[in-house]
Amino acid sequence: MSDLETDSARADHASRLLNDELLNEAFETLHARFNEAWISSPSRDVEGREVLWLSQKLLTQIRAHLISVLETGQMAEIEMSRRGLR
Repeated sequence: MSDLETDSARADHASRLLNDELLNEAFETLHARFNEAWISSPSRDVEGREVLWLSQKLLTQIRAHLISVLETGQMAEIEMSRRGLR
């Protein structure tokens, strides 16, 4: 399997994940829980608030990585079409 084909296959997988109802529910639920915990945390709990902020950032980075994989695969599909491989 070529790099382009691998990128295309990974994009298909990323697309399925990004459109998966349960995974999206998990992202939304965790985002809401982290946000609620942050809002209700005492201002003196700097360390706890930092952990919640980092957790939010991690959720965002995971979704961004999946989107990046999807976009890379879409570009691979275009390149394979251009080369007549698809």
